[in-house]
Amino acid sequence: MDLAAEQKRVATIKFPRADVKREATQAEVVVRRRQAAPTTVPNDAEAIAALTEGEQRIAEKNPRAAQASFQRVLVKYPDQPRAWYGLGVVAMMEQDGARAKEVFGRLTSGEHAATQDPLVLAWSHVHLGTIYDIEGHPDRAKVEYEAALAVEGAPEKARQAASKALSAMGGAKSPERP
Repeated sequence: MDLAAEQKRVATIKFPRADVKREATQAEVVVRRRQAAPTTVPNDAEAIAALTEGEQRIAEKNPRAAQASFQRVLVKYPDQPRAWYGLGVVAMMEQDGARAKEVFGRLTSGEHAATQDPLVLAWSHVHLGTIYDIEGHPDRAKVEYEAALAVEGAPEKARQAASKALSAMGGAKSPERP
């Protein structure tokens, strides 16, 4: 896992200022309704705020504060995939590959797999692939990168990351377009 690259990627995440309030245009409201949040995000303002705070702490490179935010969500929702994903990113930031592999593995397979959240599922596969690649398991890494490309509704950035990693391994698989 390339910590510097991950920190650079996380640093590019931009969050709107919390103190800026404005009225949404009718078009924005319609778009938001169409792009409904994944079913894995609880309809709980407190939990959503804690998830958002955790993501902000990751962007600020403050893994301890991020972990505390995600843990608050998990107390109330023990299987919350976004919170688990955040803990996986925290583990990567702290260079705890074993913990990151455990968390991302939980999100990609078994009863706790994030099948209802393409963002979490795709990025978890990408991160697992990175970990396996670093550990010297290119075959396992390739399987994870290909699994990320197969996630329906995966974010384009996750697809690009998986494709780039596969290309670097010499086994590029072009992502299928809808």
